[in-house]
Formats: sequence, C-alpha cells, structure tokens
Amino acid sequence: MAVETEPGPGGLTRPIGRVEQCNTSSVQCRFGRRCTIHAIDSGDLEPDADPYGRPEPESTQALARRSIGGFLWTTLAWGSNRIVILGLTLLLARLLTPEDFGVVTAAVTIIAMLDAALDLGVGAAVVARQETGITPAVRMAMTLNLGISAAICVAGVIASPWIAALFDSSSQAGLFALLFLYPLFRGAGQVSDAVLKRDLLFRRRTAIDLTRAAVRVAVSVPMALTVGGAISIAAGIVGSELVAMLLLWILVPIRPAFWAHRDLISGLLRFGGLVTVIRVLGSIRASADYLVVGAMVGTTALGYYGMAYKLPELVIENVLWIFSAVALSAYSKARVISQDVLTAGMLRATRLLSIYGLTAGAALAVLAPEAVPVLFSPQWEPAVAPMVFISLALGFMAVGWASGDVFTANGRPGTLVALDIPATIALIVGFVVAAGHGLVGVAVALLIFNVLYCLARLALVRYAHGTPWPRLLGAVAPAVAIAATTGGVGLLVRSVLPAGQFLTLLVVGLACAAAAVGASLLFARSTVLDMVGLLRRRGVGAR
Repeated sequence: MAVETEPGPGGLTRPIGRVEQCNTSSVQCRFGRRCTIHAIDSGDLEPDADPYGRPEPESTQALARRSIGGFLWTTLAWGSNRIVILGLTLLLARLLTPEDFGVVTAAVTIIAMLDAALDLGVGAAVVARQETGITPAVRMAMTLNLGISAAICVAGVIASPWIAALFDSSSQAGLFALLFLYPLFRGAGQVSDAVLKRDLLFRRRTAIDLTRAAVRVAVSVPMALTVGGAISIAAGIVGSELVAMLLLWILVPIRPAFWAHRDLISGLLRFGGLVTVIRVLGSIRASADYLVVGAMVGTTALGYYGMAYKLPELVIENVLWIFSAVALSAYSKARVISQDVLTAGMLRATRLLSIYGLTAGAALAVLAPEAVPVLFSPQWEPAVAPMVFISLALGFMAVGWASGDVFTANGRPGTLVALDIPATIALIVGFVVAAGHGLVGVAVALLIFNVLYCLARLALVRYAHGTPWPRLLGAVAPAVAIAATTGGVGLLVRSVLPAGQFLTLLVVGLACAAAAVGASLLFARSTVLDMVGLLRRRGVGAR
C-alpha cells in the first residue's frame, strides 16, 4: 500500500487516501491532479499512531485557552528578558566603556540583518504542516537549518576582518568572529523551537528564554569585572545562545535527515522562502523611516524621531510581535479543526488587537504633550508632534496585524507577498517625499500608509479566504468606538489642566484608562466577558 497525497500547507504533500502501489512515480488522483506516491514503512510507526502524522483535532475552547496561555507565557518571557537585559546594560555601562558597547552594537547590527532569513522560513513550514512528533519533514528541516546556520557562521568568521575594518575596528576582528557563532547556535535550535511552537508548548519556551537571560548575566558580569572589554558583552550573548540551543535539543531531540528527500527540500524551501520574503519586507518597512530621517533630515532629527517612537513601540508594537509568536501555531491548529474555526479565531484576534491597538494609540496621542517632557525631559519637546501621529499609526497597524499569519497557516504566504512588495515600495517613496516636511511629515506618511495598508490587508482576507465584509468590519467597529471615546475623554480632561505637568499626565492617563474600560463594557461587552471567562478557566492553555 501507499499514500495518495495532495499539496498542503507549505507547498508540501499531505495524505488524502490510500492507493495501491504502482510502478510509476505519480498517479492521477480524484482531484484531477498528479499526486506523488510515498511508501510507508510500518516499522517506523508507534502502535496506534496515525501513519500520516496528523494531529487529533482539539476543541475550539481548548485551543483558545491554550493560545491565550501561550500569549501570556510569551509576554512573561519578553517582559522578564527586557528587565534583565536593561539591568545588565545599566550595570555594564558602569564597568565598560562606550567604545566597548559601540563595537558590539556594530557587530550585532550586522547579525540582526541576517536574523530574519536565518532559517529561510523552514521553521514556519514545520509549524504550518501541523504534523505530530518528529516527522521526516522535521528532520529534513533540521538538516537544512544546520547547513544554513553553519554556512552563515563560516562566512561571517571569514569576513570578520573586513567587517571590523568597515566599522574602524580592525583590532577587534576576533570579537566579530566570536559573535558570528551566535547565528550558528541560534539557527541550530530553531527547528526544535518551531516544534514547541507547533505544539503550543510556550511554558517550556519561556523557561528557555529566562535561562538564556540568566546565562547572559552570569557570563557577562564576572568577565566585565575580571577581563573587561567588549569581549564581556560578546561572550554573554554567544554563551546564552549556546545554552538555549542545548536546552532546545534536550527538550526536542531531532535526528537530522542525512539522506536528502528532494520533494521535502523543495517544499520546505519554497514555502519558507516566501515566509522569509514577508519577514524581510516587514523588516524593511520597520526601519525605512529611520533610514530616511537619518539620511535626509539629519542625525539630530533622527534622535527626536527615535524618542517619539519609544512609547508607542513599547506599548503597542511589542505586543503585536508577542502575538505573532503565538499566532501561526494557533491558526495552524485551528485550520486542522476546520476553516470556520480558523476564520472565527482570526476575527476574534482582529477584534482584540484592534481594541487594544486603536485604544492605546488614541490614549498615547492624547498623552504625548505631557509624556515627552515629563518622562524624557523638556529638551525632547520636538518629539511631541511626531509621537502623536506615530501612536495613531501603530494603532491602525494593529487592525490588520491579526490576519497576516492566516495566509501562512493556510499555506498561501505568496498571497501576502503580492501585497507586501508594492506596499513596501510605496512606503519608502512616501517617506522620501514626506521628508521634505520634516519629522511631522514622515510621521503623517506612516499614519496614512498604515490606514491604507490595514484596509488592503482586510480586503486581501476578503478576497483570499472569502470572509464577508460585514464580519470583518464588525470585528473592527467596536475598537473604533472605544478608541474615539477614550481619545475624546482624554482631550476633554486635558483641556482643563495645566500643560506639561506630571499631575496632568497622571490624571489624563487615569481618565483615558477609565474611559477605555467603560467603553469596552459598552461597545464590546461580549468580547470582554469571553476573555474573562477564558482566563478564569483552569488550565489556561499553558503546559
């Protein structure tokens, strides 16, 4: 016997039934397509195991609880890491010199540019396939990741003298070479990490993240006190990633596939390549305004613009990235249950992120005139106006954010690529044109782009997945009402208080929070009660 297959998520094959073994490499299936034949060795299967590696569908409520649990565990990991790294930075700043930090920052900047494409998206393919256990595709993905990360490491070590010279740090070539061990260890653990994501085991990922931060402190601080120099920072970064890789290998042991399977490799790389394009384009859009401001408006203006971005990034954008760490896994599992469950999950996420993002954006826009001088000092006053528009822009970004991973979960990342390529070009052109109007012009261009892009993203969901406009707009409408109420109340309270005072910031902030809670109960009561009910249930999805 053999398995008849059809194209599945990631451009890979998935079983649709059994056919008799034949002498040809493919047969005409009942869907009118040429289907690949793969023999199954029953000796490789566990007793009572599904020979196709398909997971047993779980209930919708259980999936929702586990997804929320994953979000909470990821938030804990992110917040703890931020606090630990901030504390470590403050301590090392007293022990090391600015030159030490500058050299490491230069090297890490180069490595960060490679991080978006480190695994060529094969980890996302592992998540989207939703197989059970360590399948041939997972083993092949491990092989690909080891090869890719090793190649990047070797190339980086060889190029270290030239990279160091580029940053006028020729004497630190060894340090650059050491830091290129980071992509080796990072990439070597990514498939194991993808399996944890696939199975929604986010508590284990949180434990690894916390261990990673602890090891970085345990390595960097003693070295800074004894050896000193930039090597103290670099050793902490590399050492923490080495420990994280070993923990991932222990938790999810994967034996690489030493015999290449052409169909698996091409499917993984085809799907992963599209995911990588999405990541790279997103990275370009995220940094394009900084590059344009720095090149066309000036470095001083870039300092103001960066400060204007601080609070919106912390409050809104970071939450969106935490959501992304969970979304693909949750959507892929929802797809296994049914397309209706996937659509319902996407609409629920769109409603929640829209409420959070638009409300937070409106509140930050109102608070900007007090938040900047009070929190950062009056010298940063030029950052106030840009912060108003950036806050609103990131709020609108949240509206379309939840739908992005739906395309990947359904095995159609190319659909999103078709939107992101022209959108990225348009954004860059918009920034260049707007730079002539200074920081406010660039911030307004970002707001206009995000409004249009979120509408285009929703239209793409309507076109690609057939979700009716009333359901899409119905998911966003409560957020608009809540944000408008929050912003209106905040502006009203602020208008009767003295400007630029800490007390004003505190009172207006409390007024916005109270308005947001009240408006949520008025315009999205069912959503609030739904979330409270999920959080109160035992076993809130973490394990």
